[in-house]
Amino acid sequence: MKTKLRTVILLVFVYLFSINCISAQRKSSVNFIGLNPSITYEPFYEKGELDINVFPLVYQTPLSKRIDIRVSSIVNYGIRNTNNSFSHLGFQTALPIFFKLKEEKNLPSGGLFIAPGFGVTRNLIEKHSNVGLWVEPGYNLLFDDNFAISFSAQFGATHFWYDNGDTKWGNHFGIKIIIGMWF
Repeated sequence: MKTKLRTVILLVFVYLFSINCISAQRKSSVNFIGLNPSITYEPFYEKGELDINVFPLVYQTPLSKRIDIRVSSIVNYGIRNTNNSFSHLGFQTALPIFFKLKEEKNLPSGGLFIAPGFGVTRNLIEKHSNVGLWVEPGYNLLFDDNFAISFSAQFGATHFWYDNGDTKWGNHFGIKIIIGMWF
């Protein structure tokens, strides 16, 4: 599973790099770079345990006048009662579909959106891989200086593959607050 996770992560970053190179050839390209500070708590964690994303980078770019693609990195540091260490590595991606059509594709995206999304992570402490699927309604608030704040909630499910062969499904719920700039 580690090889598959590494391959998926590599393909996503190659894709994003390709989009950036192609966009660089056009004068009016627009890209969002931001941060998604996040804390994760799982029901099976002991009291006082949590994960903090220490590399919460977000990249978003328009695919059309209504649809964007967004990729967020996940590099969680686990705060545990017995031993703190890096816990999750992976990424999340979503396709925000905005209700209001933009006049031009290469303008910053704003307003109400709904996004199908998925994430892939590897939990280094509890020894399992995860794939999450969700729907994410939200609002992207734009300011005059291209600063933006996005508020959304994720509702879905996560599948866990444990190294010992066990698998299970669990609920997925997340609150996302992303802050950044359109360039």
